[in-house]
Amino acid sequence: MAFNVKLGNSGSAINVKFDNSSSNFTLKNQVGSGQRIDTLADVDTSISSANGSILVYNNTNDKYEQRDILTFDNEQGAFKLDGGSF
Repeated sequence: MAFNVKLGNSGSAINVKFDNSSSNFTLKNQVGSGQRIDTLADVDTSISSANGSILVYNNTNDKYEQRDILTFDNEQGAFKLDGGSF
């Protein structure tokens, strides 16, 4: 399936025309202002809120969890990553 895309001025809609159809439809991309990762439904920040924490995917609950697994080692002058226990 092929289609043509026409881009207009900044802030305008994107027009798409498919080869197999005689009608056009418009796709519009809108971004809400002030969105934060910790407000997303699939992100759990209840485990850690420490500076330097990162998001780790948990396939048992299908969410990203904020984990404190990155620390800075002053003696070595480098970051240490805690890979967990196996």
